[in-house]
Amino acid sequence: MSVPAKQRNIPVDTLRGLACIMLVAYHVIGITPQDGLRLHDGVLRDSNELLAYIRMPLFTFLSGLVYGWRPLHGDWKPFLKGKIRRLIVPMLVVGTLFAVIQAVTPGANAQVADWHFLHLKPVAHYWFLESLLLIFLVIIPLEQFRVLQTKAGFAAIFFAASYFYIANTGTPWLSIAGAFYLFPYFLAGIFCTRFPLRIEHQHVTGYVVMAAIILFLLFYGHQYIGPRRSPNALIVGTISCVALYLTGIRSRFLAAIGNYSYSVYLFHVFFTAASRIILNRTGITEIWLLFVVGTIAGIAGPIIVDIIASKYSLSRIYLLGKSALKQTGDAAVYDAPPRPSVEKLVV
Repeated sequence: MSVPAKQRNIPVDTLRGLACIMLVAYHVIGITPQDGLRLHDGVLRDSNELLAYIRMPLFTFLSGLVYGWRPLHGDWKPFLKGKIRRLIVPMLVVGTLFAVIQAVTPGANAQVADWHFLHLKPVAHYWFLESLLLIFLVIIPLEQFRVLQTKAGFAAIFFAASYFYIANTGTPWLSIAGAFYLFPYFLAGIFCTRFPLRIEHQHVTGYVVMAAIILFLLFYGHQYIGPRRSPNALIVGTISCVALYLTGIRSRFLAAIGNYSYSVYLFHVFFTAASRIILNRTGITEIWLLFVVGTIAGIAGPIIVDIIASKYSLSRIYLLGKSALKQTGDAAVYDAPPRPSVEKLVV
């Protein structure tokens, strides 16, 4: 028995792929001048900093968008169980593996400060997974009481989320601060699904708005936007996400990457760091070569991991957060019926 081919949503997968490339490039370049390629200035460093206003907002917006296509209905317990399997299990397994490898690898940029608090204080970029689970914990009662079913209720929650965003509410512990940072963008994604925007010539509008934002970032970004949890950052991030969605951009190349977005998110750091360390040890220090090779490795490596890990139940569950395989007849199939890709969690 074979599994039917999944239907794809090319525009959504395209945005997933774009978000993946931005994220991988971000870690190749380095979060700070002491990380990654250790750049203190230049085009790559400036671009990395400016794209911070779009990168994680887009990942989160897509998560809300996809959730809006398949929202919580009925019993919340299976819903929450599925999110824990999808988010927290890979975070604990892959995140811990990353922390251990980082601790024993010469040339790594950072290490866990106190192993007693592993994951209580998030490991690297895996904070996103903890934060997203916290968001789903908030979404459950909002959906149960149908607060987000009306524009008035939605507006009230969005403005409350925006207030806590701007007030810099939260703590790094359990990625609570991250949840406050992401929540407005997640809500924006749900809104676009639940209350579709009716804009004439929306594709053109999306491109024009996005072009205006890029020009604004290039000429005035450092001067006027401020920190990531400022009012201007929230405005730029939200408008950018909506504008990209309106473009309906379609790219088979980006969509092919986007199909593996979750695995890219989970595993890219293993391959970006490895490529940099290996090339440096062979005497290669050309910045653009390190950047290109690191970005390619950070995308191709996780895709290979996904293809291999998806073939076995244990690796599917613990590395990818997917459902197990079960045997029927002479072939292994998914334990759950296949769903269109637009219903998958985007990270």
